[in-house]
Amino acid sequence: MAPKRATFYTFSNDTACDSAKKFVEDAGVLLTVRNIEEKPLTVRELKGLIGHISVKHFLNTASPEYTKFNIDEKLNDRDEVFEIISENNSLLRRPIVTTARLVTVGCDKRKLADMLQIAGGNGQQQDDSKGNLKNSKYVTRRTTSRSSDTKTTTTSVRAAK
Repeated sequence: MAPKRATFYTFSNDTACDSAKKFVEDAGVLLTVRNIEEKPLTVRELKGLIGHISVKHFLNTASPEYTKFNIDEKLNDRDEVFEIISENNSLLRRPIVTTARLVTVGCDKRKLADMLQIAGGNGQQQDDSKGNLKNSKYVTRRTTSRSSDTKTTTTSVRAAK
């Protein structure tokens, strides 16, 4: 069986991201790592990454830029929010881990294990000091079925308890 692959969007010097990355790599998943601090995401890349999922799930509300740019007031204008994020990637929660069909935002190892179908997620939410964030999101995006002519997109979001 071919090894599992994922894309891992992270920031430099982020111990929570480093812990999540190590967890995923130790499970044998081949990662394409992108440091969004060094190579920020463009508006086009953000649109492709987020798709029709609510932008709120990807936003780091603790970022000073979140308040500075009054993001809460701009959430109805996705294009403007994407433009602001592309210029200030610190507005994104991290890490963002993607496969061809799924996206996970945050460092919850259980959610990462579920998404990537790997062992090791102990089912317990841990604090930042152990590499997990209490408010991690698990976002599922089902893409178009190849067996039908109709296009459907389904999105569900579960907040970690």
